[in-house]
Formats: sequence, structure tokens, C-alpha cells
Amino acid sequence: MTPSPDLPIHRIDLSQAKLEDARRFPGCVLILGCEICGWVKGYDVAKIISRLYELRDGGFQTPVADVARSVKHLCPKCRGKHWSTHLAYPAHVTERESKRLANQYRN
Repeated sequence: MTPSPDLPIHRIDLSQAKLEDARRFPGCVLILGCEICGWVKGYDVAKIISRLYELRDGGFQTPVADVARSVKHLCPKCRGKHWSTHLAYPAHVTERESKRLANQYRN
């Protein structure tokens, strides 16, 4: 899936990243995207981990790419079920904001 140029996200390129790797990138979100039409939505990584535990379908060690297989609903735009997931920063999270969040979590 290639995000359209007008999307307000900055993708984090990590091969074989696990959900626990999101701790190293304060402020990042899990992006769920439709491979057919390009629709995307960001989700809080902690909530995704919690939901996977509830479903007994994964947890911290779940690879980010494998989260897409747990999605059961249809795309609201094209009604397809071809999902992809990756970690990304929302557009409002700058390097300065990321450092501030890292210090906040550490202290």
C-alpha cells in the first residue's frame, strides 16, 4: 500500500517491527490501511495490544504486519478486506514533540 501524498502521516520504516517497538517512538500510532482504495486510520498502539490480549490473538510480541490479519471489519470506503498495518507518526508530531514525549514517559 502506498499512502496518498495528502495523508497527514510520516511512516516509520521498520522491517519486521513488533508492537513493543512502538515504545522507542513516542507519539507514533498504528496505521491500518486498505490496500485496495488507500483508506487509512491511525490507532493507539497500547489499545491495539490490549485488544489483541482480550481476543487471545497476540500481544507485545505480535509483528506489526500481522495485526492486519486480526481485522474482521470491511473497509468503509470500498467494502474490501485487504488490510495492511505499519507504524507512523501523525503530522503534528515533530522531532521536538517526540523528544518531549520521550522525556515525559521516562520521568
